[in-house]
Amino acid sequence: MQPKFCARCGHALEMRAVEDHRLRPACPACGYIVYQNPLIAAGVIAERGDGKIVLVLRGENPGKGLCGFPSGFMEIDETVQAAAQRECLEETGLTIELGDLLGVWSYHHEYKQSSGVLVLYAARVVGGEPRPGSDSVAAKFFALDEIPIEQLAFTTHREALARWAKARGR
Repeated sequence: MQPKFCARCGHALEMRAVEDHRLRPACPACGYIVYQNPLIAAGVIAERGDGKIVLVLRGENPGKGLCGFPSGFMEIDETVQAAAQRECLEETGLTIELGDLLGVWSYHHEYKQSSGVLVLYAARVVGGEPRPGSDSVAAKFFALDEIPIEQLAFTTHREALARWAKARGR
């Protein structure tokens, strides 16, 4: 979404080439330049003691009606690790202990016309019972061979699952 007014003075913004020669929204009155940076998302592949991992059935777009790993956008007052733990709790009702970093992916959402960075961790479930959060319809555990790969909402999640399975020799 393109901003229309200056956050500093309220004047209407205009698109113009700035010092890096890119077109950006800029204020002709006070000189403020709007830099639209990608969002950071954090998430987990959360495994319980029996080796099953939790997936959420997404209740919102992008990917509404498809599955994904508990993940979401980082808040300004938290670390990426804290964001991964919070998102898992919010979307599944499960508390986790973070393990290894699985990877960092860059993505582009055609639906939202935005780009971002996804940071995914391996995690171990340490408490709670699976339940859907406010933006999910269900939270359910799956064995690796039960995961509906074609129903995973995002390429990044499919790639992360393959990396996670390979690291565990599966």
